Amino acid sequence: MKSVFSALIAILFFLCVSESSAQRDQLQQQVFTETIKHPFPTVWKAIHRLLDEMALRIESEKKTNDNAEGLFKGNIRTEFYIFAEGEDSTYDVLERYGVTPTIRAGRWVSGRIQYKIILKENKDETTDMKLTGDLSGFEGYVTNAVHFWNSNGILEKDFVARILKKVEDVAKEE
Repeated sequence: MKSVFSALIAILFFLCVSESSAQRDQLQQQVFTETIKHPFPTVWKAIHRLLDEMALRIESEKKTNDNAEGLFKGNIRTEFYIFAEGEDSTYDVLERYGVTPTIRAGRWVSGRIQYKIILKENKDETTDMKLTGDLSGFEGYVTNAVHFWNSNGILEKDFVARILKKVEDVAKEE
């Protein structure tokens, strides 16, 4: 009876420790907002040019101006962009951009990100932009599955900076 009770206590302790470390591994989703001092069509065009240059395809997009003010709204969701491949170095790259899920003896084969961009035109000819990124990776030894986790924001900050630069380039052309 004592051994069964001791085993139950040990299992309960292990589950509590595993749960607390899983909670500690989680980051909150990073949301980046920016007010761009250019009209919606310029920003829309710049984002599309940047995605073309990066060879980053669009999974879905929607653009409307059917509200009472006639102002544009739009959103773009990219396909997954693979930024790390190969069993040797993928884990190190993934750790740079977020806290990967803890998988004992796991071997990360690839890492990828999907960007979601929401744009809203304002009356003063500025455009509000909200950007999020979803990180995921493929673990090919233990689970043989794709796992998702939150980014620490490094990739998203870089992407916002690239968008802002491209908007300025497009605005100079117009």
